[in-house]
Formats: sequence, structure tokens, C-alpha cells
Amino acid sequence: MRELHEILGKGATSAEATEVLAAYPNLRSFAEDLGPGEEPVRYLANEADGLRLKLAGDGTILTIFLMGEGKDGYAQFRGELPGGLTFGSTRVDALRTFGAPAYFRAAGKLGSYKVGELMRFDRPTHSLHLQFRADGAGIELVTVMSAAAVPGRATT
Repeated sequence: MRELHEILGKGATSAEATEVLAAYPNLRSFAEDLGPGEEPVRYLANEADGLRLKLAGDGTILTIFLMGEGKDGYAQFRGELPGGLTFGSTRVDALRTFGAPAYFRAAGKLGSYKVGELMRFDRPTHSLHLQFRADGAGIELVTVMSAAAVPGRATT
């Protein structure tokens, strides 16, 4: 069976994506309106599965979000995380597994909201983001994004 990151860049209704997404039969489609003159952002998601996929206007899968328990109202994703990590993994576990990150943001505040460390690990076809919990107790969100969709990332 293919892994979730292998469907990045594929159409959500392609044979490859359909095979992988069959494990998540309760995904629903919705759009987020960004305002006048902006294209709505389309998603497939299921809170109980802890899974959200961001789609391009043509249905291409751009980003996969694997949620930790309680992140944006989602249950914890129950599938396998990249590199064998778990939502209880630490930054040391991530560094041991993936090496030095291409991008790192220290824990801090965004306005009045506390945020944990963020690490981005680049691979040829995609980037893996690990957002740690503000209290340091594991991973809050795993994001797998096609290389071309990563803001500021140079692709060749």
C-alpha cells in the first residue's frame, strides 16, 4: 500500500489517491472562503480521523495535515507518522530521525497565542513540518507538503 506522502501532487480522484484515501471513507469536502478576489481553499477532511488534505483548484493534493489530539478540534491521527515518530516524540527524536532541519522556529508567541517549536525537513519531492506542542509535550501537528507548495523553498 502507498503511503500518504506518495499522493502529494496527484489528483484527489486519481487511482493512486483513491487507493490510499480508501482507508479514510469519511473524508468530506469543504471550501474556506478567503475573501473578495481570492480563490476559495478546498479541503478533504475528517476530524475523527485526524486528517486534512489541502487541494489546488484542479483537485491536486498540495498538503497533508496529520493532527495531534485536540488540534483544531480534531482527534489524533491514528496512522503511521513519517520516520516512525509518534505524537509523543520529542525534538531530539525528530533530529535523530531526520537530521538537521532546513528551517527552525523556536517556541514563542504569535500575538497572545503560545506556539511550540517548528521544524521543517526538506526532501526532493516534499517537505515535512513538525509543529511541537507549546508545553513541549510532543508533536501537535505533522504537515507533509509538496516541495513546490512550500513558501520560500527553492525547487529545481
